[in-house]
Amino acid sequence: MASRAWVKLLRRKALAAGVLVLAAFLVWGCAPAPKMPAPTAGPAPEAKLDKTAPPSVLEKVADDRLSRGRYLLAIDAYLAALSKAPTPLAASRMRLNLAKAYQGSGQEVMALEQLRSMPIKGGDPEALTKALLMQADLERKLGQLNQSSATLRRLSKMPPRPLSEAEQRQVLDSLAATQSALGQYGLATGTLLELAGLEGFVTPSLQLRLANTAGRASAAELESQLGLPRPPKLNAILLLALSRAQFREGSLNESLSTLSQVDGLVEDPDIEGQAKVLRQEIKQAKLVDPVAVGVLLPLSGPWAQTGKEVLSAVELGLGLYENVAGKAPVLYIADSRGRAMEAAAQVDRLVDQHKVMAIIGPLGAGTSLAAARQAQARQVPLVSLARIDGVAQSGPYVFQDSLTPQRQVDGLLAEAMSFRGKKRFAVLAPDNSYGRGFSGLLEKGVATRGGEVVRKVYYDPKSTDFTQYVQKLVKLPPGKYRLGSPNSPEPVIDFEALFIPDGPQAVAMATSQLRFFDVVGVLLMGTNLWHEANLLELAERDVQGAIIPGCFDPNSSEPVVVGFVSDYQKAMQRTPTLLEAQGYDAARVLRHLIRSNEAPRTRQAMRDALLAIKELPGVCGPITVNPQRMFDQPVTIFTVDHKAFRPVQPRDRVGQATAPLAEGTTPLAGQVQQ
Repeated sequence: MASRAWVKLLRRKALAAGVLVLAAFLVWGCAPAPKMPAPTAGPAPEAKLDKTAPPSVLEKVADDRLSRGRYLLAIDAYLAALSKAPTPLAASRMRLNLAKAYQGSGQEVMALEQLRSMPIKGGDPEALTKALLMQADLERKLGQLNQSSATLRRLSKMPPRPLSEAEQRQVLDSLAATQSALGQYGLATGTLLELAGLEGFVTPSLQLRLANTAGRASAAELESQLGLPRPPKLNAILLLALSRAQFREGSLNESLSTLSQVDGLVEDPDIEGQAKVLRQEIKQAKLVDPVAVGVLLPLSGPWAQTGKEVLSAVELGLGLYENVAGKAPVLYIADSRGRAMEAAAQVDRLVDQHKVMAIIGPLGAGTSLAAARQAQARQVPLVSLARIDGVAQSGPYVFQDSLTPQRQVDGLLAEAMSFRGKKRFAVLAPDNSYGRGFSGLLEKGVATRGGEVVRKVYYDPKSTDFTQYVQKLVKLPPGKYRLGSPNSPEPVIDFEALFIPDGPQAVAMATSQLRFFDVVGVLLMGTNLWHEANLLELAERDVQGAIIPGCFDPNSSEPVVVGFVSDYQKAMQRTPTLLEAQGYDAARVLRHLIRSNEAPRTRQAMRDALLAIKELPGVCGPITVNPQRMFDQPVTIFTVDHKAFRPVQPRDRVGQATAPLAEGTTPLAGQVQQ
């Protein structure tokens, strides 16, 4: 009985739960439905263009599309309207707006074409005026400067309607900028003066612009602008610019006379300061001959022949034998006699007697340092050809064009370590300042790049027998014997590259002994002293594959090199070497500056112009003068290939391990990173 009661109770509870669920469903069904988010509205679709509509209707559609930035659709509508042959008045408006649509879509050439197709007669004056302003702007942007200048002059002289003051200023401002870009500084000066007259006063920005523009005009162009009634400040700016032009053109007395007219004309600190600086420059210019160049070389004594060979290259570099119009350098020659005191005295003579703008030379270490110190004291630019580091550190007037030891070592190690993967080096060097100096640079450079110099052997520079030095290099006992014989010791070759910083005679003797003692399979490295024809005559067999630093390849096909080598061979009956090439490049730089339109008139200006040299073609590669006043030209690594020197090629490194270049370094000229 109890179980039946329990079942009835469960049935009643289930029925009650069902009733509750049904009630809930009824309540939910009567409630309002939840609101769904409205769909995002996209751009309204463009109505299909009815190209049969009248021009006025099509123009209205096009204008609407242009105002909403629908440039391509606007173009379609304007073209449809123009195809209906509208009146010139309407056509001018349509073409102006069509040009705006083309410009908005990035089609500036098409925009310019529409502006140039504007109807001349019967057009809307407002549209024609705006079209000419837009046309001149587009022509300037597209590099059509002459056309832009013509358009602006036309707008200035014959506008379709009178220009507002703002438009007049815009036209004159754009015209002056275009004329300056064309190098028409005299015309640009006149335009700026007209702009200044229109504004009624000289703003600081306009004053600066006028001074910069007029300062580049010729004296004749500026003289034609004088004599008209103008505010005193404008006349002061013009007179200052005229004085600068006369100074630049070499009329120093006239420049000083013109400058005197500026004094007291206006109270303007900027104009007064410029006048003071220019007066000092005129005073300095009277102390120099703007085309005079000095060369200081050992023309007597033990280095006389070398001095004469370099002198011939300098004469070619200055273009002394060329028949050219305009300013031509004049060369004054001084003999250092290979003596330091004489070199310093000759600097004074070139400065005082010949008023030179700059000096090339000397060659030797002692004479170069003495001449550099004196040149700095006299503040005359000097381009040293010395093959030692540090000459340019004598002061801001001292420059250096040479393949210094540091540059040579850097070039050799870039090739040997970065491209060929060499890590272990040995040095066989003369026991003198040259050998020990190069040895120290190599050891420091190798360590910096993560390598090691395992052995250094120094020999007597007067030695003619290198047996004992080679034996020491490869840990052989002293004595006379030939390897390969019974019981003969074996060389210990625990290095991958051998550096011999010496000339051809010593290198020939040393390498023959290396071959005798079976010291083979190592990379031979030399200095630029190796790059001499007699090395091939003395040691061709023993130096095959060696690497040598240089900057000059007489076999190059570059036109500037071909011309120099040909001219030098005609003059001296021999092929020029690196030293002559560097003398030629130094002279070539000075010739370039003296013949330029902005030729320096003072030694300070010559110094500044030298510092600004960038990528000037030279026989040793493009010439750039770096902030340390060094002629920064690419180092080329040469190798010995049978009976010739040639730049290293990637094939020369085949089969040799290569290491990645160190961060921040770049391959040398003629080298390809593998």
